[in-house]
Amino acid sequence: MKNTLVLLLFFIIPLTHVLSQPEAGQEVNFSVIDKVQSTLDNVIGWSIQDNGKWASAKNSIPFPNSQTNKRPTAREKLGVENFKQLQLKKVLINNIQYNVLILTYEDGDYEFPILQEGWISFESVEFFVFLAENLVKILPHDIPYNKPYAANMEVFCAGCFTNYNPENLDDKIVAKIQATQNKTNYNSANLVFAVKVLQEKGRESVNFRLIRSFSKESLSAYYLDPTSANRLFDISYYEAKYDQFKQFIRDSEVYNIPTTTVTPNDFTGHYNWGVLKYQAGNYDGAIEDFDKALEEESDSAYSMLYSYRGISQIKMGNYNAAIENFDKAIDLEPTNVMFYSNWIKNYYNRGVSHFYVNDLEGACSDWEKAFELGLGTALESLEKYCK
Repeated sequence: MKNTLVLLLFFIIPLTHVLSQPEAGQEVNFSVIDKVQSTLDNVIGWSIQDNGKWASAKNSIPFPNSQTNKRPTAREKLGVENFKQLQLKKVLINNIQYNVLILTYEDGDYEFPILQEGWISFESVEFFVFLAENLVKILPHDIPYNKPYAANMEVFCAGCFTNYNPENLDDKIVAKIQATQNKTNYNSANLVFAVKVLQEKGRESVNFRLIRSFSKESLSAYYLDPTSANRLFDISYYEAKYDQFKQFIRDSEVYNIPTTTVTPNDFTGHYNWGVLKYQAGNYDGAIEDFDKALEEESDSAYSMLYSYRGISQIKMGNYNAAIENFDKAIDLEPTNVMFYSNWIKNYYNRGVSHFYVNDLEGACSDWEKAFELGLGTALESLEKYCK
C-alpha cells in the first residue's frame, strides 16, 4: 500500500460517546476542538533565590524571595506560576491545522483580600492557538543538545479562564477562535517556548520556559535573539525528563497530517483529508473524502479507509452504513502486524453499531470476538450488556 498514507490510531467508540453526535446530514461548518492528544504533568520548577541558591517545587516556579518560601501565604504557595497539566489538542481553522496548547493551573482568591483571609482554591486555564507546523520548533528532529534556543509560536489567539468549567472549555476556546477570525477579537498575545535539551553523563533532560509575550515582533525580539539564549534560563525554568517531554511533543505531532493541497485529486490526498476532517469533527466531510478516495481506487484493499468511514458513519448516526464499512474492513485482515491491533477494533465498533440498531445478539458476538482477539476494553461492554 502507498507509504504516504497516514496511519493513525483507530479508535474504539464508547457507547456513551455516540449519544452526543450530530444528526445525520448536519453540516459541521467549524472545526471542533479534537480530543487531548498528549499531556505533560510531572516536572520540577526552579528559581534562583535572593540568597544565591536555587529553590525547586513540583510543577511550580518558587518565589525568588527565600523568606517568602519559608513562610508562604496561601497565594504564595502557588508559586510565581504553576501548572497541573499541559495538554495539546488540535483544531482546523479555514482548513488549516492548528494546535491548542492548554495549561491548567492551581489558582484561588481570598474571600477577604485586604485581610488575606478566607482562601478559596480553584483551577484556572490558559490556552494558546498556533499553527500545527510550529510544533516541531519546540523539539526539532535534529536536536541541538546542550544549546538553548527559543521557538516563536506565532500565536493566532490566546486566552485565560479563571475558575473554569472543563465541560465548556472547548466551546469557549472555539468562541475565541471565531471572534479572532471575525475580527471582533484582536489578538495581542504571543508565546515564546524557550528550550534547552541537556545530555550529560548518560542522562537526558529538558529545561523549558513558557514566555508570555506580545504579537508585536519587536516585543518578542529579545527572547528570540540567539545571543540572548543563554540568559533565558538564568532566573527560572521547568525541568522535565527528556523521554516525557519528547513524548508530549511527538504524540501530538503525529496527528499533523501532510496535505499538499486543499483540493486533492488522488486516493492518498482524499484519504488524508478524510482522516483530517474526521479528527476535526467534520464527519460528513470525512465520509465525502473517503468516498472520493474509493472513486480513485475502487478496489482499494486498505482496511483503515473503511474503518474510518465506519466510525464517521457511527458519529453521524448511520449505523447500518457503519456496519457495512466494518464488514469490509474486517474482510481486509492485514498481513502486517503493525496494523493488526487497529484492525481488531473493527469488531468492537461493529458491535456498537449493532447495539444501536437493537441487535444485541450481534453486538455481543462482535464484542466477544474483539475480546478473544486481545481487545481488553471490550470486556466492559460484555459485562454490562451481555450477561
